[in-house]
Amino acid sequence: MKLLKLPSLVQQNVFEFLEFKQLLFLSSCSKRTRYSIQSLQKRRWKDIKFVQYSFDENDKICVSVRSEFLIGFFSLSPTTLEQSVITPMEAFGMGPEIPIRLHPKYFGIYLYNRKQKHLVVQGIHDYLYEFFGSSSIDYEVESTENELPPSLKNIKRTCINVPENTTAEELEACFAASPNQEYIQLDGDFNGNLCPNSAILGAEHLTVISNKGHGDEILLGFRGKRFNCDCPFHDATIVQFLNEWKSNKGFHNLESLEINSYTSKKYYDVMVLKDMDVKQLDRPQDTLRITWQMSRSYTFPITSFVPVKSWKSGFSSRDYLIRDGDGEKASVSIENHFVSFALWNGNSCEMENIND
Repeated sequence: MKLLKLPSLVQQNVFEFLEFKQLLFLSSCSKRTRYSIQSLQKRRWKDIKFVQYSFDENDKICVSVRSEFLIGFFSLSPTTLEQSVITPMEAFGMGPEIPIRLHPKYFGIYLYNRKQKHLVVQGIHDYLYEFFGSSSIDYEVESTENELPPSLKNIKRTCINVPENTTAEELEACFAASPNQEYIQLDGDFNGNLCPNSAILGAEHLTVISNKGHGDEILLGFRGKRFNCDCPFHDATIVQFLNEWKSNKGFHNLESLEINSYTSKKYYDVMVLKDMDVKQLDRPQDTLRITWQMSRSYTFPITSFVPVKSWKSGFSSRDYLIRDGDGEKASVSIENHFVSFALWNGNSCEMENIND
């Protein structure tokens, strides 16, 4: 059957019966086929929430495409020329110089040359970005392997399990093509060392999980809106941060901060706040509950098929600071292993009675 000679309506009906990975494979047949699928399937693409590239320790590449109604997934497994002769196939717009082929037994799994991993990932991303269009789709990189992920353009969200002995320069290179990201998470063997003026410090939402070092330099250099950190800080750093914010000398973009040093550090509010002009709510029975949405890697709640990219966070406190110059107010809580800070403006605030 010569599909492209059929009327557009018939083509559209045929495409509607095909799954995502079948359409993707079909789009590699020719430019005309790809353009026809793009044009006739725009309705399916418009609800896509995210495209995620994940990499594991075995160099397997997994690509997930998700919306409320579309579930797409395919993977690429590495091989070598010694293990298997890869028959050239112009998949994802790449020519025979970057050979990719379908797995001989399993549809939806491709084989690629391990030595060309970064070229393959770059080619797939470029192809899907053009195939779906940019619109409101979040393109996300998630690396759980012992190797840093490649740097890709137009990435909004990155989660990296940082390998041991990674230098600040090597980590920074992962963000060279997409320096302005909505969410970055660093985990694994991250030691807290970053390049000066790092793109990581400019992420809107930043999560750092580290037991290899202190987070002092990260906090003092952070330029984004929300910072969540599971690692220890020196008391002097917390004091410097609060003083700079209160005196209106820094952290003008910051809306919330959460520090969890449960395994390594304990903080005492009488020490950290002793020289600050800390205010308290008028009525002793009142406390202010302040909450916000903190970004995270895309997940799927048990009760829903809709992908979720944030979670609710917050704390309660009677203490607050007033910023010099503009009178901006921010709640602050320092208790045991936790330090919390959040602006009243831009977050959800609710007065609670501790006696209720």
